[in-house]
Amino acid sequence: MKTYRPTAELLEDIRDVFASNRPCSTRSPLDEVVELLREGRHYGWAGIYVAIERTSEKPSGPQPGQVALAETRSKILVSIKLSGREYGILAVESERQMFRPGDRVFLEQVADLSARFLAGPGRYLVRMARRAAVMGKVQAAAA
Repeated sequence: MKTYRPTAELLEDIRDVFASNRPCSTRSPLDEVVELLREGRHYGWAGIYVAIERTSEKPSGPQPGQVALAETRSKILVSIKLSGREYGILAVESERQMFRPGDRVFLEQVADLSARFLAGPGRYLVRMARRAAVMGKVQAAAA
């Protein structure tokens, strides 16, 4: 059930998710953060797009600039970057005509935490890139 949670409380939960960085083959910490965003705010949809590697393949599913839900009336895109390097995009959609005051600032804080997680000591982004490379080799071998 969606309930509007205070910013400080939600940011603390997001910090905890990134700090725990529990490896799991089915669910990443980024999935957990997206779920916290959707459940903790009145967002109809949220997604984190991570820039792992450039490829000529067209990605499946909604892309950052596209609308994921038909009932979307507003959308915010926030760059996930650290020290001038872009790691991805945080995209959030709402059925409301306008977001609440402070939502953009809150989402920029989430993007900053996400960038620090992706580039930080656990090197999550490096692990994801390696996994993508291995999956690419496995798919190429199967073809």
